[in-house]
Amino acid sequence: MLLIGVFAGIWLGIMAQIDWDDFSERTATAAEVRLLGCAEISSVLALQKLMVHEVRQQSRMSAALLLCEHPPCVTVGQGASLLELPTDARELESRLIRVHRVRRDGRVILHQPGQLAAYVMVSLAECGLEAEQFRVCLQRAVVLACRDLQVVAHVDPRDGTAVHGRHGVIAELGICVEQGVTSFGVYLNVSPRLDEAREIGRGLSGERISSLNAERVRPTPMAQIRSALAVHLCEQVGYPEYHLHTGHPFLTRTRALIHDKFTDHHSSEF
Repeated sequence: MLLIGVFAGIWLGIMAQIDWDDFSERTATAAEVRLLGCAEISSVLALQKLMVHEVRQQSRMSAALLLCEHPPCVTVGQGASLLELPTDARELESRLIRVHRVRRDGRVILHQPGQLAAYVMVSLAECGLEAEQFRVCLQRAVVLACRDLQVVAHVDPRDGTAVHGRHGVIAELGICVEQGVTSFGVYLNVSPRLDEAREIGRGLSGERISSLNAERVRPTPMAQIRSALAVHLCEQVGYPEYHLHTGHPFLTRTRALIHDKFTDHHSSEF
């Protein structure tokens, strides 16, 4: 009985030293990062919607990041100009490029293999950020990730939807904020076909389009830039620690035909 009393006294002493108020106010500091490979945009958008709900409810995660590439397609943000699309829709159809209207800001964007897409879902209240501060964080993360690969990148303060290299736009941004939770994010040109990129979106309106390959004048390992971007995105939005996963059980895989000219990086079906 005496021994039990001694242990009980020690335990009560430890419990008394714990600041329970401080403990109860702490929030999760680890983000969930998922590498999805090459996935159709419709499937990724459905998964993004699920994860936005989970972040909003704070039921299982506080922040999420999806990293992937997309088969060739075009997304049109809210308020984007139709002048950034070819006048003949059949021209896109002949190249097996589908057009999707999405709930983000930003320009018309061509997605294709060799472009790294990063979808960022966080609660702005949890991060202590306003929407425009969040946008700046995304831009800064891209600049830092490029620096890790010895690429000089910069931001034009007049344009919050892009990051520039020495030879043109290397990344585009488009975000959505609903009920305080973000979605969409960054599309970074690593090794896409620039001839296609120059015929749709910014390229069609006369802006110069570049990529990490073009800036470095040598191939850029996708795994290396993917890792760098994940680290900097998580750090910039306040989650320096993250848990890395491949795939997601709710991601729907589909098979899509890819035009021959886009098969430099991947096989003709996804």
